[in-house]
Amino acid sequence: VAAALLGFARSVQATHVVVGTARGRHLTGLLRSDTALRVLDAADDLDVLVVAHAAGRSHAARARSHAPLSWSRRLAGWALALAGPCALTAGFLAAGAGTDAVTLNFLCHLTVVVFVAILGGWWPAVAAALVSTMLLNWFFTPPTRMWIIHEPLNIWALGLFLLVAAGVARVVDVEARRTTEAGRARHQATTLFELAGGVIREGLSVPALLERLRRTYSLDGVALAAHGTGTTEPRAVSPEAWVIVASSGSPVPQPSTCDNTVVVDDHHVLLIDGFPEEASDQGVLEAFAGRIAAVLQQQELAEARLQAQELAAGNAMRTALLAAVSHDLRTPLAGIKASVSSMRLDDVELSQEDTRELLATIEESADQLAERIEDLLDMSRIHAGDLLVHRTRLDVEDLAATAVHSIGGTAGDERVRIDVPAGSPSVLGDHGLFVRVIANLVENALKHSGNGSVLVHVVSGPGVVQLHVVDHGPGVADADKERIFRPFQRLGDRDTTTGVGLGLAVARGLAEGMGGHVHAEDTPGGGLTMVLTLPAAPSLGAADADDAYDHAPASDVDNGSDSEVPT
Repeated sequence: VAAALLGFARSVQATHVVVGTARGRHLTGLLRSDTALRVLDAADDLDVLVVAHAAGRSHAARARSHAPLSWSRRLAGWALALAGPCALTAGFLAAGAGTDAVTLNFLCHLTVVVFVAILGGWWPAVAAALVSTMLLNWFFTPPTRMWIIHEPLNIWALGLFLLVAAGVARVVDVEARRTTEAGRARHQATTLFELAGGVIREGLSVPALLERLRRTYSLDGVALAAHGTGTTEPRAVSPEAWVIVASSGSPVPQPSTCDNTVVVDDHHVLLIDGFPEEASDQGVLEAFAGRIAAVLQQQELAEARLQAQELAAGNAMRTALLAAVSHDLRTPLAGIKASVSSMRLDDVELSQEDTRELLATIEESADQLAERIEDLLDMSRIHAGDLLVHRTRLDVEDLAATAVHSIGGTAGDERVRIDVPAGSPSVLGDHGLFVRVIANLVENALKHSGNGSVLVHVVSGPGVVQLHVVDHGPGVADADKERIFRPFQRLGDRDTTTGVGLGLAVARGLAEGMGGHVHAEDTPGGGLTMVLTLPAAPSLGAADADDAYDHAPASDVDNGSDSEVPT
C-alpha cells in the first residue's frame, strides 16, 4: 500500500501526502508493518501528514491488488516452505545419511530456504528456515528423535543456520523485489520511449495512440471523450454532454462509472476501462494524455492552417477574377462600343474602307469577348465537376491540324509545324476537348515565342501518346512551372494580349477530364515545351471498341474538390 501510494503521488507530482492511522495501536504497530510508518520512511521527497482516527475493523483481509509478489507466487512459496524441508529430510533418511552427513544436510536445507525466498518472499523463507531447523534438530542432531541438544556446538550450529538462512532469505527477497521494481521501471521507460517514437510512426493518429495504450497495459477499453462545458472535472459533466471522439477495445462506460479517468485538456478526457498493474503507471497515463493533447492541438492548427490557405486562395482568385474582368472583358467591349459610336456619328462621313475596318474591329472584339467568356465557363465547369466527356478514337495528326487552323487568324498557320511520325497510335479522348486543349497550348506558345516558330511533335510510349508543343521563347523558371497552370495566373500581368490567364488552366483541366495530363518542360536551347499526355486507344481488334469508348467514364479532374466528372 505504501509503495503504491508514493508511486501515485510522485507520478502526479504531488508535494503532500495525508495518511490516516488508528489510535491505540502502539504494540501492534511495532509487531506489524504499519502503512504510515512505511510512508514516513520512504517519502524523502514528500511532506507526510499523519492523521489519527478511531480504530475500526481490520482491513488485513483485503487483497492488495498492487502487491510486489503475486498471490500465486506467495502460495507456491508457502507450499515449498512446508514441503521442501520435509521432502529433503525424507530423502536423507531414505539414503541412510544420518549424523555423519550433517554438513551436506545443512547446506541442502539452506538451498531450499533460498529457493523459497526467491519464489515466495521473506515470510515463507523464514518459515522454511524454522521448519528446517526443527527437522535438523529432530532427525540429525544427537541425541536424535529428541528436542534436547546435549552438545553446545550443535546449539550454535543450529542457531547460526537459522540466522544465516533468515539473512540469506532476506537478501534474496529484497533483491527479488528490487529486480521486480527495476523491471517495472524498465517497462515504463520502454513505454515512454515508444510513445516518443510514435510521434514519427503514427503522426496525428489519436486511435493509434489509444490502441497502443490499451495493448501496453492490457486494458479492456480506452476512449477519448469530449464535452463542451469547459470544466476539468469529468464527473461534474452530465452524461448527455459527452461525445466519444475515438476509442479502442470494448465500449467504455461514462466517466462517472468507468474505472479511471485522465484529463487531457479543458474539453477532452481519457476514459479507461481497467486498471494498470502499478499506481506509479499513472504517470505514464498522464504522458499518454499529454501526447493526445498535443495531437489534438496539432490537428486544430492544421485545420486552421488549411482553412486559412483556402480563404487566401479564394481571395486571390476573386481578386484575379475582378482584375481580369475589369481589363480583359472591358477591353473588347470598349472596342465594340467605340466602333459602333464612330459608325453612328452623323457629322462624319465614313468611307467604305473605314466602315469595313470598324466592322472588322467589332467582329474581332466580339470574338475575343466570346473566347474570354468561354474560358470562364469552361473553368467553372471544371471546378464544379460538370464537364461532359465523350470518348472516342482520335487521330492526333488531324486534330492537331484542326487546332492550329482554328487559331490561324492569330498568328498564321505558317508559324506552326506539325510532326507526327508514321504509325503513331490514335488516342482515346473527346474530339472537341482535344482540339481545345491543343489550341490553347499552341496559342500560348505563339504568344510567348515572339516571331519564332512552334513545333507540334508526337511521341508514343507504352499505353500513352504524348504531344509536345515546343517553343523557343524566354522560357519559365522551375519555380513557376506549376503556377502557370493555376487559374488567373500570367507571367507579366501587364501583357494585354494574354487574356484572363485561363488558357493553360483550362487546358490542364480538360486534359485531366479525358484521363490525361499537361505539364511543362524546358526546351533544349531555351524556351518552353508543353507536354500533353493522353491514353492510347486500344487496337481495332477489340470487338465493339468504338461503342465502348463512347460510354467510357471520365477521370476525376484535379480541381481541388475531389469531384467526379460525369459522362
